[in-house]
Amino acid sequence: MNKNTFNISLINNNENFFFKINKNFFNLFKYNYNDFKNPNINIFLNKKYINNYFIFKFNFIGKITLFCDITYKKFNFKIKNKKILNIFFYNKKYIIENDNSFMLPYNYKIINISQYIYESILFMIPIKKIYPKIKKKLFF
Repeated sequence: MNKNTFNISLINNNENFFFKINKNFFNLFKYNYNDFKNPNINIFLNKKYINNYFIFKFNFIGKITLFCDITYKKFNFKIKNKKILNIFFYNKKYIIENDNSFMLPYNYKIINISQYIYESILFMIPIKKIYPKIKKKLFF
C-alpha cells in the first residue's frame, strides 16, 4: 500500500471506490501507535459529478482496538461514520472555505484523498478512551 493507492481521478463521471484501512495505512504517515492497535476500517466512497464540481460521499465502517485511559484494558471501538467532501474548481470571484469543501485549480486531474482519510479516522477516535463497562459504572 502506498499513498498513490488513494489517487482519485477528477474526470467528469460517477464512480464507486472501496478502501481497506489497516496498520500499513498509518505507517504511510509514520503514526505512533500508542493510542490504538489493529485498525480494521472499510471505506466506501461514492464520487458524483454535478455541474463542474464533485461530491465525495465517504462511509467509514470498522473497528480499532483502544486502551482504556483508566485501567489500560484493551477494547474494540466501533467506527461508523459518514462524511461528505465537496470538490470545487478554482474561481477567482468566489472562494469557498469550510471543512466540507475543497478548492482545486481547473487543471487538476487527480486528487489524493489519503490525508483526508487519515485525519478523518483520527478525529473519530475519542480523546478520552474509557472501557465500556467502566463507562456504564461512572456515568449511569
